[in-house]
Amino acid sequence: MAALMAQVEYGDLERPILPGPGGTPSAKAQHHLQQVLDRFYPRRYRHGAAPEQLRHLADQLTTKWAALQGCSSPECIRIYLTVARKWPLFGAKLFAAQPAQLSSKESALVWIAVNEDGVSILDHNTMQLHVTYPYSSVMTFGGCRDDFMLVIRSLPDQSSGKGHVEKLIFRMAAPKIAEVTFILASYMNHCSAAVNPPTTPAAACQPWELDGRQFFASVPCGAKGPTLL
Repeated sequence: MAALMAQVEYGDLERPILPGPGGTPSAKAQHHLQQVLDRFYPRRYRHGAAPEQLRHLADQLTTKWAALQGCSSPECIRIYLTVARKWPLFGAKLFAAQPAQLSSKESALVWIAVNEDGVSILDHNTMQLHVTYPYSSVMTFGGCRDDFMLVIRSLPDQSSGKGHVEKLIFRMAAPKIAEVTFILASYMNHCSAAVNPPTTPAAACQPWELDGRQFFASVPCGAKGPTLL
């Protein structure tokens, strides 16, 4: 992926000074390689790597980039998007957050990913999926004091027939709390309208106020469902 972005940004990689696999890239090519790694290769994957590992990474990037010789920018972008769309959460909006259950001294972060299918929690370093909550399980969401709260209703247990309610609280900056709340409300309004189309224009939306901004209820008037805090 980094090599594709390098080809888009800088074009063909300059040929090494000495021909063959052991050729040394020119000073300009080496500068571009370092810029590509800094800009397009995730920093968390380089953090703590030994010098030998970084040299190996640069060699891999050189090989991949050289293989794209003559590839146009539109073609590189097409390949890039084809690969990116294979990720299930492609197109989701990501928010860095700290679970409030951790102490302030702990720095473990997660990603909150919001898309049309629901709300997902990802590991901050590896971006591995922890859990996904469909919008049908979301009871309440929004700002709670200085944090963001998400209240989830689980599916009923097969043996007891009872479900339970889980309250998730995340530390986030106030503008991000407002943004994630607005996006959640927009998706849930859309899902609700698709399932229960309003019979009259007046039932199409119901405004909610939060920090001076307007949000819309996630369900039509009179229906029981998720609400904004």
